[in-house]
Amino acid sequence: MINRIIFVDDDTIQHMINKKNLMRLKPELELFFFENPYKALEWLESNQADMLILDVNMPEMRGWDFLDLMNAKGIKMEVKMLTSSMDPEDIQTSMNYDMVSGFLIKPLKNEIMAEILEIEN
Repeated sequence: MINRIIFVDDDTIQHMINKKNLMRLKPELELFFFENPYKALEWLESNQADMLILDVNMPEMRGWDFLDLMNAKGIKMEVKMLTSSMDPEDIQTSMNYDMVSGFLIKPLKNEIMAEILEIEN
């Protein structure tokens, strides 16, 4: 069951939209949003979440670099990669990471969020 989700994405508008939509679907969710991937890694070192939704392309670092740092720090959790375009190379790269369970396309649709949360929408 998904109760805590951490988002790492440099797009603050997407954070607001996702928060509003997710809280409508499941008000008891605990959501954590980070624009800075380094601060998100620091948070993950001492906190836990059920799922990470991670942007593939960010100015500070690519999502793949973030996953490499997670592995180096021993942080394990389910990860959904967030992207605005499905690049076949990204799909191929994701196969190198056991924790990546799929891709989500921006903007997140309510049906997809409900599916992630296992809620009938």
